[in-house]
Amino acid sequence: MSREWVVPPRPAPSSDHPGYPTMTDTIQVQTRAIAGSKVEQLRREGVMPATVYGRGVESLNVQLPYTVARDLMNHQGRNTLLNLSVEGESTPRQVVIRQVAQHPVTRKLLHLEFFQVDMGHKLRASVAITPTGEAPAVARWGGMVVQVLDHVLVEALPQNLPEQIEVSLNTLGQLESQVFVRDLVPANGVTVLGDPNHLVLKIQRTRATAAVVTPVAAAPAKGKK
Repeated sequence: MSREWVVPPRPAPSSDHPGYPTMTDTIQVQTRAIAGSKVEQLRREGVMPATVYGRGVESLNVQLPYTVARDLMNHQGRNTLLNLSVEGESTPRQVVIRQVAQHPVTRKLLHLEFFQVDMGHKLRASVAITPTGEAPAVARWGGMVVQVLDHVLVEALPQNLPEQIEVSLNTLGQLESQVFVRDLVPANGVTVLGDPNHLVLKIQRTRATAAVVTPVAAAPAKGKK
């Protein structure tokens, strides 16, 4: 069966800390002896194969119920800090989801990779860029917001990694207004590593824009010049 590595779904930010992940309940996993092509039998039995690894950490094959993995991906994201309780270990591991494998056709989850973090060591991760508010140029001039870049690379300690960086549209009052990576405002402790001159979004002209900016002149009344 073919596999495709994809970015996990983007979750909603926490209401207590908008844009930031929160530590979830502990996720229980069991050690896994089955590997290779034999893991397909686990999937048929409703079990999700996964792997735990990290800096200076020996790779460990684990497994968890498919329903737990599915709910985890529906409600958490790639940068969310998780407590992972491994069968036989007294202390939970702090991890983030590093990779997710899905079937290229059905999109069913096939495999998870958990990266064990060092809370004192910075991580690099791709985070979502989320527009917020309404651009005055859209209502006033009939412009359209076109987002060119939807993710950007950032660096931060594990507990500070955001799920998203918000971009306010409220100040974009003119046609052709643009927002670049250099204009992004990350939270304290977060460094944006992307190309500062990369375009994030812009206000694009449309047919409606032309009608507003250059209205068609009224035809002269009959008999008048």
